[in-house]
Amino acid sequence: MALTECANGHLYDTDQYATCPYCGGNMNRVEFGAASVDSVGSTVAPSSYGGSAGGIGKTVGEGYPQATPVAPVAAQSYDIGKTVGATVAPASYQAKKEEKSEDVGKTVAVMKRNMDTEPVVGWIVCVEGKNKGKDFRVLAKNNTIGRGDKMDICITGDNAISRENHARLAYDEKHNAYYLIPAESTNSIYVNEEPIYVPTIIKTGDLLELGESKFIFTAFCSDRFNWKDGLAKGEA
Repeated sequence: MALTECANGHLYDTDQYATCPYCGGNMNRVEFGAASVDSVGSTVAPSSYGGSAGGIGKTVGEGYPQATPVAPVAAQSYDIGKTVGATVAPASYQAKKEEKSEDVGKTVAVMKRNMDTEPVVGWIVCVEGKNKGKDFRVLAKNNTIGRGDKMDICITGDNAISRENHARLAYDEKHNAYYLIPAESTNSIYVNEEPIYVPTIIKTGDLLELGESKFIFTAFCSDRFNWKDGLAKGEA
């Protein structure tokens, strides 16, 4: 037996082989995992990406035993459907997303907390101005009034009314009373033709003037019925 080392470091018997039976004298590349059938001489991914552990660090050349082809490994995923390697929000944040967005971080009115809603406690009806004939609901809370769509009572078309916080119309559940409260408007607010500059009690039939519009106020809650106590005795 006459052992000879080829240029790639393989030992072989020159009495049996004219050239290296492993590489045939070809330049080879190091693989990092098992090679596929058509990957002779190419670099292969490590076993963690689909190759076998036995092939790590070995070269692939003509005449070298080939490994069984391995299908690509599919990306694993978390239970929440995010791909491995992606940034995932903490579980505590995921839980918060299930809460109603309009309630998060906001003060909830007493009645809404007790009834799961903000019940209607009255109305204002436009009798003069761009919205003549239209009614606006008054809810059991401190209602904001303005032209903006974020206002509780949104009065569009009257540019003399501030976009936000022109005034507020509040319902006092404890005393079953209603108040019109001037806010950030530079224009005067009137109740029954008289200007008001402080919170003022209003009652059914009162005329409210905001900007260039006039409204009649109607209360729903009264001595006969309110959402806290229900119907008065003898009224059912």
